[in-house]
Amino acid sequence: MGAVASEEQIERASEDELYKLRLWLFKESVRLENEQIALDMRFEELEQFQLDTERELGAERMKLEQDRSRFEFDRKKLDEDRAFFDKRMEILRKGFDELNMDKKRLERDRIRFEQDRGRFLDSAYERDMIFFRGAEGPLAIRKRYKDLMKIYHPDNLHGDHELVDRINDEYNECMRPYEMYKKA
Repeated sequence: MGAVASEEQIERASEDELYKLRLWLFKESVRLENEQIALDMRFEELEQFQLDTERELGAERMKLEQDRSRFEFDRKKLDEDRAFFDKRMEILRKGFDELNMDKKRLERDRIRFEQDRGRFLDSAYERDMIFFRGAEGPLAIRKRYKDLMKIYHPDNLHGDHELVDRINDEYNECMRPYEMYKKA
């Protein structure tokens, strides 16, 4: 009995047919209950899967939010570091510019000093003996000569060959009267 019987067929049916119909209904009812149980279990599984998925999704969202905030923090730190680096570079550039200006100014001053020094030494040397002024006697002149050589000898850090030549000339000029006295 594959199809459902109508009321007329049920009233005309024999005892055996009714038994078969009841048996079929019972089996159909058991099958439907089993399907209902299977569907309920499947529904519970799907609900559990949905809950698990939502929990995992929530955890992933939290992780993503943490990563995003860490990324934002790193970006801010990088921007701050970049700004700090730019400020330091600007300070260094200004320092190097000032250093170059000072170097040029110092070079101009050195050239001017060398020119002034040459003029001063030439004029002072021609006018008067300046290195041994106030030195009276051969011992004082020799002592002054040694002291001047310690200062102006060309092997020294600030030595000057031209100045040493002038000191030697002046020394010889100062010592000439004493050497003549020795010879006499």
